Amino acid sequence: MRRLLQRMIFIGAILGIFSCVDEINLSLEESNQALVIDAWVGNIQEDTYVKVFRTAPYISGASNPQYLSVPMRAVYIEKSDGGVTNFRASGTNEFRPSGIFEPQAGETYRLVVETAEGEVFESNWETMPPSVAIEDIVAEASERQVMISSGQTQFFQIRTFAEIKARISDPGVGDLGYLIETSGIEELYTSSSRDNCACTCYENRPNIYAGMNVTSNSLFQGRNFGVSLGEIPLSYIGKYYVNAKIKAVTQSNYDYLNQVDKQQRNSGSIFDPAPSRIKGNIKKQGEETQLVLGNFFLFQESTLGKVLFRTQIRKESLELNHTLEAIPAVNISCTEFYTNATTIAPTPFRP
Repeated sequence: MRRLLQRMIFIGAILGIFSCVDEINLSLEESNQALVIDAWVGNIQEDTYVKVFRTAPYISGASNPQYLSVPMRAVYIEKSDGGVTNFRASGTNEFRPSGIFEPQAGETYRLVVETAEGEVFESNWETMPPSVAIEDIVAEASERQVMISSGQTQFFQIRTFAEIKARISDPGVGDLGYLIETSGIEELYTSSSRDNCACTCYENRPNIYAGMNVTSNSLFQGRNFGVSLGEIPLSYIGKYYVNAKIKAVTQSNYDYLNQVDKQQRNSGSIFDPAPSRIKGNIKKQGEETQLVLGNFFLFQESTLGKVLFRTQIRKESLELNHTLEAIPAVNISCTEFYTNATTIAPTPFRP
């Protein structure tokens, strides 16, 4: 009995030691050496690129792994009529068009990547989607309880928000997906006893929508409909500039993005901190079953920006319990309180 007890204590001690390990290096050949081709080609030159690299060994806690470079011979886009657009190296593991690429809706393209070792990788033929028309950006007020912290005390209080939507007009040419990105600039007020105070600030909001925002046109083909852009608080009196970018993509590209979205929501892959490393529409010539991660995307991007007046939104929803935050007091500049902001009015806020 004593010997059994000693064994149990020994095993418990071993488990306790290993449970404290907070960094594990996985050296699985397939996960560490898989080729990744991440390609986006469309009507926005700065968003048109091809990235080629091999996955790096997983190290817990590493948010920026050092991906392995792949020596290349050629990277190009092939058109169905035989035309070719070459890509040249532009930074580590990245390639961009040698000239101006002008996509044509309805035309089919494929990506071809040739390594220095003679390996050839080809994507499926994909059809360039049409662009979508963004008709307007609208706001609708709502209220909900949020947790408020005051010193050591926390309590719930009702706050009001504006849900922002883009009204878009689907082109009605079949199944499409939409990748939506929303950014903004918030106008922020402070107060001062000085006459020469620069009391109005402007702060960038790079991502109003939390997480990836993808949607399908399956229920709205050829019709106008609204897509969510996120929400903004109504507890401040300043205006809010919202900028919407909507990339129209093919149905197969939308399906891939849905996989990425699902993987991000489930904390990503345990083998690679970059959650978009999913097998897509690219194969190795002659060895179609070989694992190739990433995807070839075709897109047409549309943009629209609009300044929203929060005072007007509150006026149109007086039935809600609106509460305004106190205006901070400063000495001579709002940047004393809003340290990441600027006093220079961006273009959308100028007369």
